[in-house]
Amino acid sequence: MFVSKSTRKNMYRQRAITTRCWLFAAVAMLMGVTPAGAHGFGQRYDLPLPLSLYLFGGAAAVVFSFVVVGLFVRHAPPIRAYSRVDLFDNPLGTVVAALGTPLKLVSLVLFVAMLVAGFFGDQNPYRNLAPTLVWIIAWVGLAYISASIGNIWPLINPWRTVFDGVQATYRPISGRNLALDKPYPQALGVWPAVLLLLAFSWTELVYPTPAVPSHLASFALGYSVLTWSGMFVFGGDTWLRHGELFTVVFGTFAHFSPTYIGTAQPKPQFLLRGFGAGLINRERVSPSMVALVLLLLSSVLYDGLIATPEWSVAESAIITRLSYVAELGPIALRSIALVGFWLLFLSAYWVVSAIMAAVTEWQLSPRQIAQSFALTLVPIALGYHLAHYLVFFLVQGQYIVPLLSDPFGYGWNLFGTASYRPNIAIVGARFAWYTAVAAVLLGHIAAVYLAHVQAMQTFAAHKLALTSQIPLTALMVVYTFVSLSILAEPIVERSTPSAQPSAVVENMIAIPADAVLPDLDSGRLQVIGPGKFARTKLIYRLLGSAFHDGTKMTAADLLYPYIFAYRWGIRGDGRERHYDPSIDTGTAPIRRQLAGLRIVGSETASKSIRVGDVDFLREVFAIEVYTTSAPTSPEREAVPAPPWSTLPWHLLVLMEEAVDRNWAAFSQTEAVRRGVEWLDLVRSQALNARLSALTESFEREGYRPEALRLLVSVDQARRRWAALSAFYKANGHFLVTNGPYQLKSWSQDSVVLSAFRDWSYPLGVGSYDSYAIPRRGFITAVDSTGDGVRLSGDVEMIDKFQRRYRLKRVPLSSIPPDVLKRTPPECRFVVVDDQKRVVLAGAAPLGESSSFLFDFKNRLPVGRYTIFAAVTLSSNVMNADIRQIPIVVSTGPEGQGSQVSTTGAP
Repeated sequence: MFVSKSTRKNMYRQRAITTRCWLFAAVAMLMGVTPAGAHGFGQRYDLPLPLSLYLFGGAAAVVFSFVVVGLFVRHAPPIRAYSRVDLFDNPLGTVVAALGTPLKLVSLVLFVAMLVAGFFGDQNPYRNLAPTLVWIIAWVGLAYISASIGNIWPLINPWRTVFDGVQATYRPISGRNLALDKPYPQALGVWPAVLLLLAFSWTELVYPTPAVPSHLASFALGYSVLTWSGMFVFGGDTWLRHGELFTVVFGTFAHFSPTYIGTAQPKPQFLLRGFGAGLINRERVSPSMVALVLLLLSSVLYDGLIATPEWSVAESAIITRLSYVAELGPIALRSIALVGFWLLFLSAYWVVSAIMAAVTEWQLSPRQIAQSFALTLVPIALGYHLAHYLVFFLVQGQYIVPLLSDPFGYGWNLFGTASYRPNIAIVGARFAWYTAVAAVLLGHIAAVYLAHVQAMQTFAAHKLALTSQIPLTALMVVYTFVSLSILAEPIVERSTPSAQPSAVVENMIAIPADAVLPDLDSGRLQVIGPGKFARTKLIYRLLGSAFHDGTKMTAADLLYPYIFAYRWGIRGDGRERHYDPSIDTGTAPIRRQLAGLRIVGSETASKSIRVGDVDFLREVFAIEVYTTSAPTSPEREAVPAPPWSTLPWHLLVLMEEAVDRNWAAFSQTEAVRRGVEWLDLVRSQALNARLSALTESFEREGYRPEALRLLVSVDQARRRWAALSAFYKANGHFLVTNGPYQLKSWSQDSVVLSAFRDWSYPLGVGSYDSYAIPRRGFITAVDSTGDGVRLSGDVEMIDKFQRRYRLKRVPLSSIPPDVLKRTPPECRFVVVDDQKRVVLAGAAPLGESSSFLFDFKNRLPVGRYTIFAAVTLSSNVMNADIRQIPIVVSTGPEGQGSQVSTTGAP
């Protein structure tokens, strides 16, 4: 994950790199909560039907197509059953042929510009031609052109253009070809292209900085040397057919296209044919081509796989066990997984080929079967490619427009397009989902038809041909399930609060006799007994989750924050070392209102995590919280007493021990007063060394505090301390939480966070975006409206380039209404009088004129006031841009109402 330096600094502060911030986060959880806001301007879409219906519907469509094709396609069409119209004999074809030379020159100029931009241009991927040209226009765009129109790559291949140009100059001078024309080993097949495709996929999916322009230029230069060397040794055409990656890949995709370009005739031919006709052939492809097709299939799906929570869980578990190479772990692991995923696809296809050979009475060997039907899988690869990259191409591809005018990021405007701003809302999540489903299904259906036609050409009997396709169709059904599950990963689950009160009972309520409450002196949980009453009862149903050290949430983690608040928030005789005024202030509301706690129990609930709709059991805790506050609404009553903390109980205990032994203090004020350091679980190496030894000691004795003796056994405590100790050894810090991101590494001015996802985690994939990169709003103009004030502003929006992000500030008035509707910003305000007393507070939604209107008519007496206002997105109030707006409320003309006027600009 990449973020800008300034954003990383904010995240460093906001994610509480120091323990004091995490402590206050835990205390804040006990003080109050706010409803989970909708996502910012990210594309979110909730499926109108359950994912399982899409999965089973897609699989049924593949099976149905197999039945239809089997019933109605009973004869194989001729191999060359396409139009013999040569487009080169028509005026249109003549025009196309005349464009050959200009296209070669344009391609060559762009290639050189890409190299120059990579080495000497601005290294910001958004301001440099290289990343957009390579990853979007070339890799994605030319793949689509090759499959839908025809293979134009041999015409515009810059390496071929350079080599042919040098050879044309060299031949008249020397009287011989430039190339040595060595015999190409037939056993090599297209293995060089396969290995280069694997390297290309590794660069795209595993290499940490694939969009850095200088890195791309270096790779392109090295690839150029390799390509020209191969052409020099084996001859241009020979190496291009076998070893030049893009020639082989785009040529493979072009077999599906409706055109055929032939060069074997006395003159070139440009023939029309049906879609997919080029994939049916009586000649078996080489084993290396089989490997290439399966790599095309697996690499695209692997790109989606590594973004799923299941992968994150597996990756974290493996890296934890290989802690001695943790820094290199992700790259090494993903490299192995990339190859392993490809081998898995190859193995599955080989097994299916063996089954096909068996059901066809071994007329062909499994290897011959695999070579005969490999090309029929190309439509599936095209479908995956379209589903996975189309939205990326449509949105990110727009950057080529300004980059053509300013390819190096120097501020040029060569063609007058440098000011063009991409429309990131050109397509939405709905379009992405339905396009992906359609592409995957059409790709599989086309593959079913082509495989059936190929089978009829391979096997004489229709029954045998039909039987041979049953195993292959079954494999395609599995592909459909897996691909749609992965594609749906960022779509199907909506963010929900971790816990919410499900009931509020009014009037006086009898508190159960077995409810507990922390003791005012020691913090130990004491049974309340009979005869106690409360005014409000809240029932929380909390979906449990995992902590970063791999331990699972239990009832002890829900109750210990209450104990902590009482132990360190109450001053008493002889308890100066167990008191912190900051904790006292932060937890005072809950201690004033809390009347009792009762763990009702836990139950398991099934919830889909989108892998073929397989149900995984998750634990749901039910806890009753009784308070003395007057009942109003569930949301308001939930504020003072939510039953959870971001920290596990064993980490809170460890922090307490550090403070109790006078190694550190919870707050800065106490640290200064005691003359010790401010508790820091990350950067204080001396403190961490002490804590490490203490953790190992606690592990040996299975230590748990007295207050948790009835909730935690010795063995459970020992496992907790062992997990914390292992986490410290693997990560170098003790900052264990259950937040969405885990601290990986840090320096003086930056921090690297890795996504933490667990199958039990309450939030869906994509829900973390607003936390990882919190966006802000800004007030830019203030106007008086007579009865009130109108505020105009800007908000931050996010541009995504592969795995990189950039925040840009745009006026609210320039954002399309459909984008604003997804998560409308709001303006929160507080009005104080000249005595610094709060007289009014609230929030204003965005009005029709893309501004915020505050109507103070008859709401404020005559006088001077100050409005404190901030524009928020997704309820983000961290590092908010708060503006002070002085206003004056005076009597209107002839005493008619009040007049509001501003006395200064914000």
